[in-house]
Amino acid sequence: MEHDRLMLRCLQLARNGSGSAAPNPMVGALLVQGDRILAEGWHRTPGGPHAERACLEALGGEAVPADAILYVNLEPCAHHGRTPPCADLLIERGVKRLVVAHRDPFAQVNGKGLGRLRDAGVEVIEGVLADEARWINRRFITSVTAGRPYVVLKWAQSRDGFIDRPRAEPGPHRISSPQSDVLVHRWRSEEQAILVGSRTAVHDDPRLDVRHVSGRSPLRVLLDRGGTAPIDSRLFDGAHPTLVFTGKIRSGIIAEQIIIDPAEDPIAIMLDAFNQRSIRSILVEGGAELHGHFLREGLWDEARVITGSMAFGSGTPAPVMATSPCRIESCGPDRIAYFTNSTQQKQPRGSWHW
Repeated sequence: MEHDRLMLRCLQLARNGSGSAAPNPMVGALLVQGDRILAEGWHRTPGGPHAERACLEALGGEAVPADAILYVNLEPCAHHGRTPPCADLLIERGVKRLVVAHRDPFAQVNGKGLGRLRDAGVEVIEGVLADEARWINRRFITSVTAGRPYVVLKWAQSRDGFIDRPRAEPGPHRISSPQSDVLVHRWRSEEQAILVGSRTAVHDDPRLDVRHVSGRSPLRVLLDRGGTAPIDSRLFDGAHPTLVFTGKIRSGIIAEQIIIDPAEDPIAIMLDAFNQRSIRSILVEGGAELHGHFLREGLWDEARVITGSMAFGSGTPAPVMATSPCRIESCGPDRIAYFTNSTQQKQPRGSWHW
């Protein structure tokens, strides 16, 4: 169907904002007249033009043809945020027909943008490729509807199911291939924050940044209630912002610190803190105890498990998923299994971008 084909182009445009649009949703827009695309746009960064404005700016100062159709994957906003309401802009520019994938669940918009457009005489068609559109903005939607960030669990395990060898000395034990390392850095660039526990900080001394691909490094987050991460850890090097959840404030480290009472559930405290900061998504990279906590509480949305080609024989057992993967792919010599929490979300049928 023609609407589906053009909405698919909207989603392709929207994904150009992956890793840069957050905490805003990824949105694409195109203006079509007959079989011609007159203009396209997408939302690039917070505070920058929304997709609709970018599209109409690409059209220039000429009038919007009366028979043109504007396609956008998310309901145009109806409130003043960092930018004026897009619904008002469409009315001012004379857009007569709008095709939208789904409504914006954000409380200040939800239905208000489409209502304003309909009241102004704009013909609105909604529901085109809605599942696919919700999937690409699953981080934003989870954040504004569930009041917590979208949680992606990621770990690498040996062929025989261990995430680490017995420890004789610090330093990471490589499991995944260089090809998978590049993919993991792309995953990092797509999330707003990345979380590890104190054991990972002590044993691996990770940087938790984006190096193998171009993109924004996430906020580095460390759960270290006992204050065991060495003061010279690379997480405290000041190269990128670091947030530490700790039992008591430490001096001499370059990081923002939040105190967690020993009696409190650290996961709940962290998720609430992320939500208050409009952090829409977080990648949990380790270790096994931290992953297990998220899994036991059911507070996860995706899990991505990389299985390497070597066997360890013994070590720290990897978490065991209680569900079957929804997708398995190869990456060099590694196998990557993707899981979704079916109690949290609905993935669209067929192949779609991860």
